[in-house]
Amino acid sequence: MEKLFRHSLPVGIAGIVVNIFLFVTNLYYELVVPVIENSSLEGAVFHFLDALIFYTPVIFMVLFAAYIVAGQLYMKKFHVRKEVTETEKLMVKNAAVQEALNEKAEFLKYEYYTNCPNCGSVRVENTSVCSFCGASLVIRKRDEESN
Repeated sequence: MEKLFRHSLPVGIAGIVVNIFLFVTNLYYELVVPVIENSSLEGAVFHFLDALIFYTPVIFMVLFAAYIVAGQLYMKKFHVRKEVTETEKLMVKNAAVQEALNEKAEFLKYEYYTNCPNCGSVRVENTSVCSFCGASLVIRKRDEESN
């Protein structure tokens, strides 16, 4: 649907301009009326078709104007929906980043042994327990004023 309305404004304006030209110059009318004049149509049917042919450019102008309006309304809704979707994706991504930052901030509130006091193995970076024996590597909680 988005492809149908993506260029509604320039297409609609071009259609209106062409039909204004056709209406003002009576070019369309002069080309089509001889066809029905040479037919066997008479009376009300002939007058109806004559008027319809005369006002066809005006009818198309109205249709092109409606196409412009419908296209602009659809594209506005399309862009709003797209913006909402992108915003939701960004919010999910930001929530994950915030959670990681909160975990890092909580981790940094403590001082840790560089070697395990239980088995003596070297502490793996960003861990609070020994990766070999599972013992706690926390020495103590840091004071808030020292940060």
